[in-house]
Amino acid sequence: MAIKRVGLDIGATHVRVCEVEFSGKSTAVGTAGTLTAYGEQALPTGLVQGGEVVDVSAVGAAIKSAVSAAKIATKDVTVGLGSANVVVREVDVPSLPMAQLKGSLPYQVQELLPMSPDEAMLDFYPTAERDGESVKLLRGMLVAAPKSTVSQNLLAVENAGLRPTMVDLSAFALLRCQLTPEVAQRNVAFVDIGAKITTVIIAQQGQPRMARILPAGGQDVTDAVAAATQVGAQQADEIKRSLGFGAPAVAPEYVAAQEALGQSVRSLVDSVRNTFVFFSSNNPGTAIDGIVITGGGALLNGLGQYLASATRLPVSFGGPMTRLSVGKKMNAAAIQGREAQMAIAVGLAFGEIS
Repeated sequence: MAIKRVGLDIGATHVRVCEVEFSGKSTAVGTAGTLTAYGEQALPTGLVQGGEVVDVSAVGAAIKSAVSAAKIATKDVTVGLGSANVVVREVDVPSLPMAQLKGSLPYQVQELLPMSPDEAMLDFYPTAERDGESVKLLRGMLVAAPKSTVSQNLLAVENAGLRPTMVDLSAFALLRCQLTPEVAQRNVAFVDIGAKITTVIIAQQGQPRMARILPAGGQDVTDAVAAATQVGAQQADEIKRSLGFGAPAVAPEYVAAQEALGQSVRSLVDSVRNTFVFFSSNNPGTAIDGIVITGGGALLNGLGQYLASATRLPVSFGGPMTRLSVGKKMNAAAIQGREAQMAIAVGLAFGEIS
């Protein structure tokens, strides 16, 4: 029996919604889905900051517009969470039935959190089981999100007339939509460069081992160019795309823009590289085989090459279409050129099925 699920990605500059149809309930490695609808709506600056909805009413209206444009009928959606104040750590906890384990998380991990457990929504994603000194232990990814952030985002979704059935970490969605049998045999870092947030997740043999949400993205590069050249955001974005990163000598009027662009890109890449260094220092002998990049910011000419040079790792472009076909009623032109930005929304739809 075919099942349709909807993923909703709330970004700093756009909301994106995808409807994916599955032939069954499984979304295990190798399972494919059919994209039956896609919609997006641009957001004015400042409505979403750091992954948290600031203006519930305006963002709710944008979500409603995107869903309407995509002609999605279902009200049930999986909502992504991609805020820089979300804590994601790999931890070991006693092996217990999942319901009992999640109930005990506030007591087991309170010393690991920069916030009170009472102020956080906690979840745990198990990845392996091992023998401890006296009990079996579960290794997995602890996710701790401020309740205030989650509440604001869910209010916007409900304001759009939708029913949020699950909140999923955007990093998990990024991995899930690109989890092919080939990827599941390697150690891969997935990097999604959004407007204001860059999501990084490192997977070992298909299992998440580390996730980071970095508070920088492609819009920060545009802002740097705008500040250096004293032009508006749209013109700065055009200059950024025409120059690219690492361009040869430019006309004198673009020197300041080139310097600002270069400094901003290098800062972003340094943050990504430092994430890899941290992972390697905590996982001796576990080398990353390659990097897969998505997101609108990844489309900047020269960025991928510089990331490869800075990390000494092969870099390739990814996207959600590795596990998707386009439905017969879907207008393929509606997603042409947008595939890089769709990954998280599609992954959220994949993640809703158990």
